[in-house]
Amino acid sequence: MIRDMLGCAALFLLLGGCASDMWGEQDPAYRYIDGSYPVYAGGDYGQLGVGGEGASHLDPWLSGTEPGQRLILAEFDRNHDGRIGVDRAGEANRWFRRFADRNHDLRLTDAEINRGLIVAERKLRQRGY
Repeated sequence: MIRDMLGCAALFLLLGGCASDMWGEQDPAYRYIDGSYPVYAGGDYGQLGVGGEGASHLDPWLSGTEPGQRLILAEFDRNHDGRIGVDRAGEANRWFRRFADRNHDLRLTDAEINRGLIVAERKLRQRGY
């Protein structure tokens, strides 16, 4: 009986660890079950494609991820030169924070950021960006 309980406990721990890995909570290199991937895992990945005075004022998930940069260039770069000003960066940050905050607690989690980036990217692709 004790051996069965230990076996069940080991199985539970093993499955619990796999489930958290499956959803990308442990390692951002893992894909989600639906085939998507976490695009933001905390930290600043650098400003790869957005320039201008406002680039350094963007939140890291907008400036340092490809979906975030596509969103900025498609929606907030009015003259389409790859550069944004400080005022447009602030507008982009505020818009994305409201868009991604699912529970309206005024705090973004990595899961909310990832979901927001994925949904924004899908909407941009539907529009041809």
